[in-house]
Amino acid sequence: MDKLDKWAELLLDTGKRNNLVNFKDTKLGTAEISVPDFGALFEKAASDVAFEVYDPKTEDGDALRKLPLSKADYITAYGRRLKGNRILLYNNYLTPIAALKNIAKKARTAIEETGVNLAYLAFGFVHWAEKDEPNVRYRSPLLLVPVTIENKSRAEPYYIKPDGDEIIINPIFAFKHNVKLPEYADEDIDAYLENVAGILAPLGWAVTRECKLGIFSFQKISMYRDLKDNAEKILMNENVKILLGEGGEVKPAPEGAIPELQNVVDADASQAEAVALSKTGQSFVLQGPPGTGKSQTITNIIAECLSDGKKVLFVSEKLAALNVVHDKLKKAGLSEFCLELHSYKANKKEFIGELCRTLRLPKSGVSPKAAEHIRERTRMEEKLSGYERELHRPREVIGKSLFEIFGEISAAGDVRADGYLFGDIENKGGIYAGEACDALSEYIAYVPSIGENYRENVWYGYKNFDISYSEKIRLQESLSAVEVLCKNLIADGAKFYDGYSIDCPTVRSVIDTQKLFALAGASEYLTPHMLGANHETTLKTVEKLAGLAEEILSLKQTLDNAFTENVYELDGVSYFEKLSSIYRSAFKRLFAKEYKEIISSLRLCRKGGKKPKYADALGYSELLSRYLKKTAEFEKLEKENEFGRGYCGVNTNFKQLCKESGELAALNTPCGNLSALGYEEFVKRRPELLSLAKSVYTHYAAGKEGLEYLVKNFDAFDFVNAPLAAAEDKCARCIENIDNVENWCAFNTLLARLDKLEIKPFTDFDIPAEQLINAFKKLFYSQWADHILRSTPELALNRIPHDKAEEGFSENDKLQFEINKAEIKAKLSELRPSTELIASGGAISVLLREGEKKRRQKSIRALMSETGELIQLLKPCFLMSPLSVSTFLSSDEVAFDTVIFDEASQIFPQDAVGAIYRGKQLIVVGDSRQMPPSNFFNSVADPDDEDIDVADFESILDLCSAVFPQKRLKWHYRSRYEQLISFSNKNFYDGELVTFPSTEKDTRGKGVDFYFVPDGVFDHGTKSNRKEAEFVVDLIFKNIEKYPGRSLGVVAFSISQQNLIEKLLNDRLADDNAFFKADRAEPFFIKNLETVQGDERDTIIFSVGYGKDYAGKFLHNFGPLNRIGGERRLNVAITRAKHNVQLVSSVKYTDIDLSRTSAEGVRLLREYLDYAENGEAALSGISDKRSFDFEREVGEFLKENGFDVDTRVGCSDFKIDIAVKNPETGGYSLAVECDGENYHKYKTARDRDRLRREILEKAGWKYYRIWSADWFKNKRVEKEKLLLAARSKPTKHAEPAPESFEEEIKVKPFDFPEYEIADTDALWRKRAGDFPAFVKAVLETEAPLSEEWFLKRICRLFGREKVTGVVTYEYARRSAGLKSRGIIKKDGFLYLSDKPVQFRRSGAAVREIKYISLEELADGLLQLLKLNFSAEKEGLYKMIAAQSGFARTGDAIRFRLDCALELIADKIERDGDIITLK
Repeated sequence: MDKLDKWAELLLDTGKRNNLVNFKDTKLGTAEISVPDFGALFEKAASDVAFEVYDPKTEDGDALRKLPLSKADYITAYGRRLKGNRILLYNNYLTPIAALKNIAKKARTAIEETGVNLAYLAFGFVHWAEKDEPNVRYRSPLLLVPVTIENKSRAEPYYIKPDGDEIIINPIFAFKHNVKLPEYADEDIDAYLENVAGILAPLGWAVTRECKLGIFSFQKISMYRDLKDNAEKILMNENVKILLGEGGEVKPAPEGAIPELQNVVDADASQAEAVALSKTGQSFVLQGPPGTGKSQTITNIIAECLSDGKKVLFVSEKLAALNVVHDKLKKAGLSEFCLELHSYKANKKEFIGELCRTLRLPKSGVSPKAAEHIRERTRMEEKLSGYERELHRPREVIGKSLFEIFGEISAAGDVRADGYLFGDIENKGGIYAGEACDALSEYIAYVPSIGENYRENVWYGYKNFDISYSEKIRLQESLSAVEVLCKNLIADGAKFYDGYSIDCPTVRSVIDTQKLFALAGASEYLTPHMLGANHETTLKTVEKLAGLAEEILSLKQTLDNAFTENVYELDGVSYFEKLSSIYRSAFKRLFAKEYKEIISSLRLCRKGGKKPKYADALGYSELLSRYLKKTAEFEKLEKENEFGRGYCGVNTNFKQLCKESGELAALNTPCGNLSALGYEEFVKRRPELLSLAKSVYTHYAAGKEGLEYLVKNFDAFDFVNAPLAAAEDKCARCIENIDNVENWCAFNTLLARLDKLEIKPFTDFDIPAEQLINAFKKLFYSQWADHILRSTPELALNRIPHDKAEEGFSENDKLQFEINKAEIKAKLSELRPSTELIASGGAISVLLREGEKKRRQKSIRALMSETGELIQLLKPCFLMSPLSVSTFLSSDEVAFDTVIFDEASQIFPQDAVGAIYRGKQLIVVGDSRQMPPSNFFNSVADPDDEDIDVADFESILDLCSAVFPQKRLKWHYRSRYEQLISFSNKNFYDGELVTFPSTEKDTRGKGVDFYFVPDGVFDHGTKSNRKEAEFVVDLIFKNIEKYPGRSLGVVAFSISQQNLIEKLLNDRLADDNAFFKADRAEPFFIKNLETVQGDERDTIIFSVGYGKDYAGKFLHNFGPLNRIGGERRLNVAITRAKHNVQLVSSVKYTDIDLSRTSAEGVRLLREYLDYAENGEAALSGISDKRSFDFEREVGEFLKENGFDVDTRVGCSDFKIDIAVKNPETGGYSLAVECDGENYHKYKTARDRDRLRREILEKAGWKYYRIWSADWFKNKRVEKEKLLLAARSKPTKHAEPAPESFEEEIKVKPFDFPEYEIADTDALWRKRAGDFPAFVKAVLETEAPLSEEWFLKRICRLFGREKVTGVVTYEYARRSAGLKSRGIIKKDGFLYLSDKPVQFRRSGAAVREIKYISLEELADGLLQLLKLNFSAEKEGLYKMIAAQSGFARTGDAIRFRLDCALELIADKIERDGDIITLK
């Protein structure tokens, strides 16, 4: 409570510096209205008459009395000239018009800065004294009439207009003196003053009749009362607890994807994040650096809240900030749901009129075509986001995204890399690529020692990795042995050739010939014929002969055992054929002579002479037949071949013959002229053959071990089959280079690694060694890229559908805002109550009645208290100042879900509390790096207490920033040239702002310009610099002449310099200069550091003012910049311009000696002066010339085709990848953006694919997008398209008018359904035999139905004219089956279980009140409350009675309606006689 009290006390100023307490006439601060007289003047002021101020100069010019005039003389001189509603101002200094101008200026500035009008006419003054100083008299104004002061041009008079608001009694009397004076209530002013004088007479105080015009600041008293009167409620608010450090829970800002939002204006990702956070209900601080779209974001936050059915309070002390948001909401079609109650705009007549107008507005709906646009936008967004996601998603195996892979391909350069496929590419990742590149790098390092082609290296083929000393010696010995062997074998080979024409070029051929000679020289079987024949055929013949011989010998042995040699002379073949066919039959054998002859022949040859039986004869004849056939076949083969002397027919040693034939076949070596020798000559030469063979063998045996060693350890050189000369040379060169074997072995290890990595073939390609790594990378990553593209459907987009998707998304994304507007408007208008069936005493009735009044309307606060819920239903968004919140809103009737502060850095904590406690969620928007609140319009002194507590926070933004989560807006939209914001971005915002480059070259009139005034002198007396002020005025007119279409503002460091510039400008102004009209969209202004925050103009002239004095001394006093936080004022001043800052100074940065001051503001001023004079070179650390491989490839391609390009153009984190220069202007023409890092880092498709492009195009850029996947797949086509874009001229596309999705809904006028009476006679005739069915048929029309009334109508059906006992009995008897038919009997009424109860107005028949069920009456009351929102009970009863057909509401009706009201007690709230629907 103590902390809250401290805040409250800061709001109250009852000191004698306050002119409400101690009014004093001043030269330029007050003026008296001397004519007309007091009573007439007050009467006109109370009637809102506008007064024309008479200026004596209009007639007398500068000849106005130079001698002092008394008041009486002044009135005499000029009073007679007044006509109509003219008034005459006077002050003791004869400067009334100057005072009027000064008062108008202060009032206008106060309205712009705080939203509070401080200009008042004070009627009547109380002269009072303190008890302890009775002789010291003070005077205080009594009644205050708010006025506005207007002047359209210098040629026209000033007007003072009462603004139609209530006449206020000076609150100081109550708060300082504890004197309660009566409110003024449209009475005679003289009578009122006499009444007040009578009340004050006992105190010794007097009242005088005089009227003064002046500046009076007392409005914060209502804020003080708010804090004091509602302290307990304030301290219960969670956000207040947190701010006071008295508990409350601060939740961290939730993370995650941005949900679908109901944005009504454009929003970048940083703005969308803030809107999404607001949707959660979390309180937070939104830091909005200059030009980042704070008002745009606030507009979207408000729209989001409204869409969610929340009540919003938007608070801004600056009227301009409030107007900007309101204008955006108006453009979004949501202004009808917004209530402007800024202090200055709070006119009760307009307030009531606006509410009544809103109440009568039609309801709206959403066009069905919206759904298709939403679906299309979603579809296109999914395509674009899917592409971006997959393009930049790191792949698990390779560890890179596809775009990074494209970068690797581009980095590899223009090297040839084709004809090789990596197997299983999807499993070869970054580790593999690294190992491969390392191996290739090592390979390149070996090239100088191994040779460009390692296959030509002498050691090529050597594969032994053992390079020990012993192994090296063994290698050397083997090489030497083989070298000798080759020499000997060459000699031996010559002998073979010379003697037998056998060519033996290789070791193998020599050895094979040696074997041939050894075999031929020792063999008794081989013959020249066999040597000349086909050795394989010969071998097969020998093998066949061997088989036949073995079989022949076996058959012969069997026959020899049974027969004599004579048996071989028999015709065994014929015998066997006859015995096995003709004589198979015993009968035929019995008498056949031939058979007997055969048997006899066999008997004669059989040992022992025994006659064989048929079976024996058949068997022996078969053996004999086979023997004879095999022998004939053997003899035939013998005749076809020629064998040596060792051949003995079937008795030959075929094992040896086969062995020698096999050896001969295995040699497969030419025999030269050996085959041409005769056999005898061949036999003679056999010793020579053996001799040659032995010689060769001796040589071979000597070198065999070495040869085997080399064969084992060389795999790419075949010592056995290589030409002997080559083998000899190989050995000789290896011996010569024996010291390089270790190097080769290491290289061979590398080759093994290359082989294992499957990249050894790369060394076979005709690629220079230094390009091997790039060739590998290009091929490797190209195959990876191809694999990813083929396996990822999202990347299947090519140029045409991709551009179409981007275009379609952009179009539908912008339409989404229009759809959201329509949807929100439809939701909110649906909640708007109807103006039909209005019950008296209800909120709607009260509001409409006030709207019909011509005067004496209720105050805004009273209406808020009485109809607050209805007002919030009509206007769920209030736009107010901190003051108007406490002034117009009661603490009980109006509450909000969300409270939003704008320009919070300029609001004191004590000013903000009144709004904060009225809401659940707090969103504080501002910039901690801009100006703190100013005491410029406050007479409240700073507290003397120096304790460090909440009072030490400068603003509510500072206080909230210390406890709540923070978000920062990052996209800067204001500056058309990056140079305007670069300084602040670096020095105040950590370089986080996203700014956009301009196409234009930095020249005068663009960006930041420096104007030095060398003869400028700072006058300590006037605290101004006249020469500089004159320069500024000249510069104003130069700007108007050169840039007539630009808006212009002037900012001075000090008020004194501001006033001097204004005076000098006014002296030169022509009356008809339209540039200085106040009704321009962005009117010209001259302000100082304290008042310029929130303003922006195309061009800002910034006058430093301070400099050397007449003595040439420079005191380094820069006013507010020397104070703590002064740098924040500088930041505000230098960020107001959209096109150009013109810094005018009488000092240069070198004149400021930082050793003489420690002020941060002064240090940054020095740096800014340097920056303005020397440009970006003065900003250390702002350059970023990084280049990315893919973008570099595209840039190099453009350069190769004659274009001058820069890469990564921009002063902030946002860079244009490639900017093509315009040779005609020296600026840029084309922005080429790829889909790499700059594309990927933006979180939404809106940022990536629409906003950036639109912003650049609005800044004059031609824009071209390169899709890297297309560039990879269709490089030739993409290059042609890029060149076409670079050569094309810019074209302007007219922005089409936004499509509307809002539809007006024709609402059918509300009316209760009419009560219908069933035709009981007709229904009875149809169902006479079924009474329950008859009753149900009646109830289907009339339920609920009074049983009493029902019996009266059907008694004749029971044969009676009225209800008798018989009728009652019979009805009860027949009603036994009603329940089974779904009929319910309750409290004398019949209901249908499946028919809801609904109130019905009277129709052809009027039911007695007792015949209307309580449920039906309750439904009627509920429906009327829904229509009226709230109603007075009596008015509600009258309305329902009238609908039921009753002209009056008697006791019976009231009683029954009371009972019905109890049935809906849980759905209503009661406040006395006022009933409101929950």
